[in-house]
Amino acid sequence: MNLKELNNEDIEIIYNEHMIKDFPYGELKPLDVIQKLNKRKNYICIGLYNNNELLAYALLASSKSYLLIDYYAVCKEHRDEGIGSEFLNILQEHFRNYDGIIVEVERVECGPNESEKIIRKRRIDFYKRNGMRMTDIYCKLFDIDYCIMCLCNVDLDDLAIYSGLKDIYKEIIPGSLYSKYVELSYV
Repeated sequence: MNLKELNNEDIEIIYNEHMIKDFPYGELKPLDVIQKLNKRKNYICIGLYNNNELLAYALLASSKSYLLIDYYAVCKEHRDEGIGSEFLNILQEHFRNYDGIIVEVERVECGPNESEKIIRKRRIDFYKRNGMRMTDIYCKLFDIDYCIMCLCNVDLDDLAIYSGLKDIYKEIIPGSLYSKYVELSYV
């Protein structure tokens, strides 16, 4: 298996063949927005391949010290093979110069029904099994409530993670949208 930094053509193919199926419509940025972020070099798009076959992909927003997983998925035909865990470990090693990899996970208790709460809990358990820890940071992004988890490469306190996440949001979310749709809190 090997990592490949994705160019705009790769991103377009993955977007049209995978992302539109892997993520709810309301959670998916338009393709042109993703490509613009990628051009600015503070957004990293990575694919995990076996020869030329895409196994998984991750789109990450970056600051000087942290990465934020914006999109992370294993291709449908390769799910339940342990690739999600392996990919996360590979990303942590590949980005070992960053202090940590941050992920937003939807708050279980805010799920609209029991089946959605179970899915959210499974997602959190996956990240915990793979070394991520739950922080005391919460955010509401575009009216969705999230908990923040971090896979740390160094010993970090939640305040440092909070500060890094705030920097990333300010970098990738335009000012008018930031003030209207981003609520970040540290308990």
